Amino acid sequence: MQSIKKSTLIIILFTLAFSFQACKKNDVGGKATIHALIYHGTTPIVGTTTLYVKFDATTAPSNPTTNYDLKVSGELDDNHVHVEELRPGNYYLYAVAFDSTAMVAVKGGVAATIGWSERKEIKEFDVQTNN
Repeated sequence: MQSIKKSTLIIILFTLAFSFQACKKNDVGGKATIHALIYHGTTPIVGTTTLYVKFDATTAPSNPTTNYDLKVSGELDDNHVHVEELRPGNYYLYAVAFDSTAMVAVKGGVAATIGWSERKEIKEFDVQTNN
């Protein structure tokens, strides 16, 4: 009888530990990817872009270039930044870039949400910037 209680307790504890691990949100370690497309007006920004990502946020932090959880650099020949291995949740994306057609530094952000049903997908978000 004592042995059955111990094994039942172990199974319950293992199940709880696994369920807490499976419910993680707003973090890396998942299978979702964000493609953040960076724009200044209607012009796609091609070149060096830095994207700051704040986890569990739907609005910009007080200073998005110092109060962030992840920093990702874009490719020199691409107009979007890949943020990979995300879990479902809310993220705030803040881009700092240079518009070579207008010759001006630009910055701006957008809230991004990855739903549970999108946890293994690639999602595109437009990040509108201004100077």
